[in-house]
Amino acid sequence: MKKTERIVFYYDFSISASSRTFEAPKTISVRKAFELMQLVPLDQMVKELSKGKELLYVADWDWTDDTISILINKSDKGMSDPVFTIPKEKKRRTAEKKEEEGQDFSIHVVIKLPENDLGTALVIVEHCAGLGIFNIRKLLNSLLKDAKKISPEEFTQFHPDGAMDDNGNSKKYNATFKCELDGHISDDLKHDLDHGKLHSIELITEKEQHTPFDEDGYIQEKCKTLVLIPKDDDAGIVNKFSRVKKIFTGQKDNYSKAKIKFKTPTGLERTVEMDTVEGLAQAYVKKEKLDGFEFDLKSSYEQFNEPTLTKIKELLAGA
Repeated sequence: MKKTERIVFYYDFSISASSRTFEAPKTISVRKAFELMQLVPLDQMVKELSKGKELLYVADWDWTDDTISILINKSDKGMSDPVFTIPKEKKRRTAEKKEEEGQDFSIHVVIKLPENDLGTALVIVEHCAGLGIFNIRKLLNSLLKDAKKISPEEFTQFHPDGAMDDNGNSKKYNATFKCELDGHISDDLKHDLDHGKLHSIELITEKEQHTPFDEDGYIQEKCKTLVLIPKDDDAGIVNKFSRVKKIFTGQKDNYSKAKIKFKTPTGLERTVEMDTVEGLAQAYVKKEKLDGFEFDLKSSYEQFNEPTLTKIKELLAGA
């Protein structure tokens, strides 16, 4: 990527709810989730990875009207010292880090809250290798966990069966909320499926997860997979993308994940994962290029880079 360009990706942001005590707890709105995250002081918005060798942290945060802007940084102690060269002059320089230092990277994440509190939010995420959607989700979910320690009553719900305690009061049970980020499907996926060769569709469910498989329960079920294949050679089939999407949509209540295996028109073998921990395979997430910067962009910032933030907000306004 050029020093005057950036790539951004489009995602839908929602909140899921779970409980160890009862099924189908009520979820909260995206707005409420970020209100809870804001309970955590900015200097404590940190998530350790790789036994402390990597740190994800929020460097800057702004909430104006229905737009939330977050500058997420990653400090990586495990990276090799960068080396700079001038080959024609046979010059080489190493920028040596101190033992406690980590090489730092930044991305801007901008969220447009929905008008309907029950709806999903639109998110645009700046791309940076090693600081992708999986790590963003980890950091935001860790903020919700920290918020639960600060305000545990916000994470309790009445049991839907109306259970009462010994004093005749409605019992409350703990609920857990998690951030979900699903990529917007790019036109490339539709094109590659429609003009390529479909191999199989794998529908996956974890409804029976942790169910004992042997007598003493040592072996437990992780998931069930239903594998579907085209009946015959699909060369003459049109609108394959629509057919695949219809299958997945029709089975969403029974299967929460799907893998689509196919060959692109250029002969590349692809596996696209839908609604997984990683979200839609990034190669097929809708993206845009930010350019026209009149200065070199840095790899890391302490505070928002306003020109970058402005360009992302312009994309949000037009979405």
